[in-house]
Amino acid sequence: MYTPAATRTLRTGETLEIGAVLAPDDDHAPLVRPILAHKSHNEQWHLDEVFAGRVGPLETRFYLGRLNNRAICNIMVSEFGGIGIVSHVYTAPEYRRKGIARLVMAEQMADFNDRGGRYLTLSTGFDTHPYHLYHDFGFRSVVPESGHMKYMGNAAFEAEHYRDDGTGKARVIPGDWKHWPSLNVLCAQAGPPYLRNVGLGHIGPRMFEGAYLGLMKQTREKDDVQVRLVVTELGAVAGYATLVPDIRWRGETLLLDLTVHSAFTEQLKPLLESFVLPVGRKVFCHVEPGDGSKAAALEDLGFIHEATLRQQFKAAGDLLDVDIYARYA
Repeated sequence: MYTPAATRTLRTGETLEIGAVLAPDDDHAPLVRPILAHKSHNEQWHLDEVFAGRVGPLETRFYLGRLNNRAICNIMVSEFGGIGIVSHVYTAPEYRRKGIARLVMAEQMADFNDRGGRYLTLSTGFDTHPYHLYHDFGFRSVVPESGHMKYMGNAAFEAEHYRDDGTGKARVIPGDWKHWPSLNVLCAQAGPPYLRNVGLGHIGPRMFEGAYLGLMKQTREKDDVQVRLVVTELGAVAGYATLVPDIRWRGETLLLDLTVHSAFTEQLKPLLESFVLPVGRKVFCHVEPGDGSKAAALEDLGFIHEATLRQQFKAAGDLLDVDIYARYA
């Protein structure tokens, strides 16, 4: 479905039409796909899934700026339950620095807020022109001097998102599209543990948008790639874990990464137990100092402490060690 939202007159005198395509929409996919033709193979696969209606209840909207029936600007929002990911923000090169992205962004943000939107995340370069554009619309760095940004309609959202509903219940599920936006809320949380995902190079708060769609593609193609989420009774993603071949060793070993919100450390053990660990392959997991809950969960599942890497990475101004745990199936 394509919904015209507004028209704006540019400085050139041309009339910009701004509207939104809500996928899946075979009729209007041709409006969107040409302007995103430069995207990567994994991103094109994700767009195929979106327009084919294979992303479940995840809503995907493409906010378009159009001149002469041609889309010259796009902003994509992947959304579920009032939580969204802003991505694929792109303006055709010949139309840049004309304020077009700002006009489309204004309509996107107004629509998100009008529909009761609660939280948005995005990634960009820190202190760049796009960074300041997003900042003008209320986005803020998740930590100082970061291009990973979040927008909260309510300053108390994060505390409410991870509150205990009184049951203390959570479940572990395979990775899916519906919980992708809420996963980014978890990834935006500051503070320890800082070692979020060694396989993806995630140290400290950073968004998971591009890496996650790549993992979702791999889980459909490879038996030894697994993704798990911890989902609370209130629908918040409170933890995630990945199991992938370790390319440093030709994929002969596997790399296990897991992290949970500090209020849900009791979910570490069921998160680990949800994986199908292959026979005959070594599995590694990395643990930062002080993360005793993670170390204990690994030991309960038969992992042993194999080595310590001294002063391996920097977080909060300190050089930290990394403990390596391993399991031999």
